[in-house]
Parts: sequence; C-alpha cells; structure tokens
Amino acid sequence: MLLSTALKRVAVASGCLAAGCTSLRPVPPAEYLTKNSPDLVWVTYPNRVVVPVAQPEVAGDTLKGMRPGTSQPVAIPLAQVSSVQAKTPDGTKTIFFATALGAGAVSAVYLIWISQAGPRTDGVYCPYDVRGRVESYC
Repeated sequence: MLLSTALKRVAVASGCLAAGCTSLRPVPPAEYLTKNSPDLVWVTYPNRVVVPVAQPEVAGDTLKGMRPGTSQPVAIPLAQVSSVQAKTPDGTKTIFFATALGAGAVSAVYLIWISQAGPRTDGVYCPYDVRGRVESYC
C-alpha cells in the first residue's frame, strides 16, 4: 500500500515536471510559428531590446501578436528583427530529469523495502546479560 502510493506520487510528479524540460532557443520565425504555434516568443531587435509577443503569427513580412497580459496588438516587421526565441524541447534536460527521477524512485523503493523488512535474528550474534539470558532487543 505504502509502495503503491509512493509510486503514484512519483508518476504524477514526473508528468508535471516533464513539461519543464525546455530551453529558450533561437528559431526561424516564419517556419517555426506556422508549425508549432507557441503561446509566447521573445523578439530581439538589433539594439538588443527584447520584446515578448503572445499568440505570435507571421503575416507576410510582419510578426503579429499581442503584448502578454494585455489586449494591445503588436506588429513587428521581420526586417527589424535580430532574432526570435521560443521555448523548445530540450533532450539533454529530459535525459537528466529521467535519470534523476529513476534514481529517486529506486531509492524510495529500496528504503520502503528496508523499512518493511522487520527484525531478523538468523545469523546474528545475540549477547547475553549478566543472568545468562539473551538481551531483549535481539
């Protein structure tokens, strides 16, 4: 019972955290936005000013969207854009996460198994007290 509860918690945590295995990376705006439809991208101008754009889409030679958290429209000509960054899946982070999760799960199972093992006296030396009786803790 305790083991199944721990495994269920590990499964839920892994599902929630697996979505976090992403990295912010430069993307080609026209191709990436039409294929992936991200919720948010970060546009960098040549003077290094970064502007977040929600619900981005490319219409002709312009990147359009909204300012995050508002209903203000944003339109940026692609000629004025130095780079566009979006959150993309990161295989390296996923591998590290899965490895750490596996090690944690194995450790949890081992610790639960050891705690459920109970006392064993076979092959263990049990000392005698001064009256010649086996100590009570053995």
